[in-house]
Amino acid sequence: MDRTIINIFVDLDGTLIKTDLLFESALKFIKINPLHIFYLIVWLIQGKATLKHNLAQKIKIDVTVLLYQKPLLDYLKIKNEQGCRLILATASHIHYARSVADHLNIFDDVIATDIHNNMKGHRKLTAIQDYVKGDIFSYAGDSNADIPIWREATSNIFVNAPVSVIKEAHAAGKAEKIIETRERSTSRAFIKEMRLHQWAKNVLVFIPLLTSHAYMNADALLMGMLAFICFSFCASGVYFLNDLLDIEADRKHKTKKYRPIASGDLSIPYGVIGALILPVFAFTLAGLFLPFNFVIVLAVYFLITNGYSFYLKRISTADIMTLAVLYTTRVVAGAVATGITLSSWLLVFSIFVFVSLAYLKRYIEVSVFENDNKKVEGRGYSAADSETMFSLGISNITASVLVLAFYINSDEVRQMYKTPEILWGLCLLMLYWGNRIWVGARRGKISDDPVVFAIKDKVSRMVGLGFILVVVAAKFIVI
Repeated sequence: MDRTIINIFVDLDGTLIKTDLLFESALKFIKINPLHIFYLIVWLIQGKATLKHNLAQKIKIDVTVLLYQKPLLDYLKIKNEQGCRLILATASHIHYARSVADHLNIFDDVIATDIHNNMKGHRKLTAIQDYVKGDIFSYAGDSNADIPIWREATSNIFVNAPVSVIKEAHAAGKAEKIIETRERSTSRAFIKEMRLHQWAKNVLVFIPLLTSHAYMNADALLMGMLAFICFSFCASGVYFLNDLLDIEADRKHKTKKYRPIASGDLSIPYGVIGALILPVFAFTLAGLFLPFNFVIVLAVYFLITNGYSFYLKRISTADIMTLAVLYTTRVVAGAVATGITLSSWLLVFSIFVFVSLAYLKRYIEVSVFENDNKKVEGRGYSAADSETMFSLGISNITASVLVLAFYINSDEVRQMYKTPEILWGLCLLMLYWGNRIWVGARRGKISDDPVVFAIKDKVSRMVGLGFILVVVAAKFIVI
């Protein structure tokens, strides 16, 4: 008998693709309705095969945007051309496995989980042995669950596999191919997913300190710093959850596809861990050191943000208002943490500014499409809405300047500042900055979150410094 290996069995999750289809389908199911998690628990109690089968009946996975391991895929294509028989052998449900096989068009057959059997470990090995009927075979896998199959296979193909297993295969002379595709460590990917640059948004908690001129109060500064840390970790946890729920949409986006979860650099289980432990840390810190009212504000922020992630961001206008409220909540939290009474003028001014920035965020997303009917994935807008967003954004930033002008003329300002006339410089700065960022967006010069752009932009930073100097000058200088 010719003992040439013609059967190559290939694992799917973590091997042929960087992700796990069970996790992805479960997340999509929960995204439809968070209460669906109780269905998952019931199905899991009935067995993994039942869980996978029920999810496959309800959730469609777009296999065209899955993260395929290109080095392995290229190797398999060569083997296919050489006459080897390729069989996709996976613990994922057979519905998903067949979709992948049809998409790639290099597999001759599929072995996968059905409603009766979860095709993993020894069960997969038994299915493979029944398939080859005593003939030799090669196996491509990635994890400890594949060890029984590697040991029975004539040769092994490893994709990001444990080092100890690879050494064992080398010693046995069975290591056919070793593929390493990890580009960064899990810890680095985890930190990147936290989006530390986005923490800059949380400096909004210090605004009450600035406007009330309490920035020389050490206790207030400490409370403000703690509030900043709590909001930052809580927000990072929400970023994890948001990216978990938007995996498919992010993979289709020209820049978001490089985010750690979407790109596969950070696995879904680690993403779930981040979504859980970061908010828990934030609330623990807040509960120990900050006023109870701050904990309530942080909880409101957390609930609204999750409502945005699951539902509100898909509804036009409601998503804009939600983003504005979330920005404003940071200002409110800063006041609550430091015990400062928040001015109604500041609240109204903040709302108009943040509504404008929220429209700017959406405008950036839709303006890249040339086709007016092209819709943003997971959003309630199309490219045809860009002009409306531009008009509403400019209107709201102008309204914020009017509110600022009325505030400067108020009795409250005359009591707080020695030379309130200097504050008119704020109106000029606000008009300049607001018009500049909207004209920049119109010209396609802003390709990121507008708040992140403002932090990175040298001119915006100078305008921010100008704001501080004008406020301080009006407070202390007598003309």
